[in-house]
Amino acid sequence: MCAQAAGDGMKTAVAIFFYRRPEMVAALIGILRHHRPPRIWLIADGPREGSMHEKELCLETRKVADTAIDWPCEIRRVYAETHLGLRQRFESGLDELFSKESEAIILEEDCHPLPDFFPFCEEMLARYRGEARVGGVSGNCFLPRRQAVEADYFFSRYLHIWGWATWARAWHAYDRNRWAWPAGGFRHYFPKSDQREVKYWNRIFGRLALGKFSTWDYPWASSFWRAGWVSITPCQNLVQNVGFGPDATNTRDLQINTGIEREDGLPPPYRGPQEIQADEVLDRLVFENHFLRTEGRLPLWPRLFRSLRKRLSRN
Repeated sequence: MCAQAAGDGMKTAVAIFFYRRPEMVAALIGILRHHRPPRIWLIADGPREGSMHEKELCLETRKVADTAIDWPCEIRRVYAETHLGLRQRFESGLDELFSKESEAIILEEDCHPLPDFFPFCEEMLARYRGEARVGGVSGNCFLPRRQAVEADYFFSRYLHIWGWATWARAWHAYDRNRWAWPAGGFRHYFPKSDQREVKYWNRIFGRLALGKFSTWDYPWASSFWRAGWVSITPCQNLVQNVGFGPDATNTRDLQINTGIEREDGLPPPYRGPQEIQADEVLDRLVFENHFLRTEGRLPLWPRLFRSLRKRLSRN
């Protein structure tokens, strides 16, 4: 552990979640070096049992994280001895993070922020700290590349997590054991949305309920919607996801479109809407430009999901 950083730089803690990709952790810490956060949480999953190669990669990645931070800061390490998996590692890591921090900026090893990401997150965390209707700050903008937006940020029902920030008050309200399939399906959460969006989320949560994948972000999204929260979304993309490919934990499809970065910057002062409510028009564009791209890759099992939805809504 090293001494607390002084001066007028960043004040907010940064958490880095990583696993087995040392070169990405090195590059991410190289970006952090320019901003010098005063507290860094290094949160790592452990190797799968029986894989010496994976064990070596995990140890190498931790060594990179331990040695690459060369500015005055406080370092907290949360290293799993065994493999927890994506959901348990994130949930337990965020539990520990927010047991000590009132707010934090959160990055994964492959989410590399652009220069304006940290100032934007810090300003939004301070501006909406006491606003219970706001659940988090995203670093991503998934609007179409040529979409004109008058403000610097907008409120959205979606909290994108390729680089994001939130408060302990929001994470502590998350009940991981109570993600709910609302009565009547996701029309309950999206009453003004078109049927495609409702069908999309019914399929996603159907797959989750059937155990087709185990992750933390969809239950977190369900909790977010159930609480009626909105996120703060910048009108420029402030984070690049550089992790697509065969070594990724989830997003391995190289065909997924990542060319939506808008890199012309987002300097302060940040102008946003006066009323805190999700922008239905912009959210629909985000759905069409980002989420709907994966629709063709999801199985359509309508009778099964109708039956499953009825059963879950009775629980």
